Amino acid sequence: MKQSIAIGLSSLTIVAFLGSTVSVAQASFGNFMLGVGAAAGTSAVINANRRATEAEQRAAEAELQRTVSAEEEFFRGLQDALNGLPYDNFRATVDYDQGFQEGVRRLQSSVTEDAENTEDQ
Repeated sequence: MKQSIAIGLSSLTIVAFLGSTVSVAQASFGNFMLGVGAAAGTSAVINANRRATEAEQRAAEAELQRTVSAEEEFFRGLQDALNGLPYDNFRATVDYDQGFQEGVRRLQSSVTEDAENTEDQ
């Protein structure tokens, strides 16, 4: 995708340079066709980028909709809570809820233990 962008931009640069060196009275059919070619190339780059973006969106949606085990959902909820991430149960599973609640419980118990250890010193 980056290569196609570079090619499209290079084509536009060449056309811009050629356009500044040729006066309107000297324009020929060849120059016209060069402009048409640059426009077609730019259109191809834009369409390729659009298709790539759509493919990435479809892949992300498929990842969200794939089935995962209960253990994976529990672990994801646990990790979200332990890492301070927001609650994100997009699959609406009980296992994620339980994992998130366990993570919050662990965080609260570690804060309580730290406070008790600080008081003892």
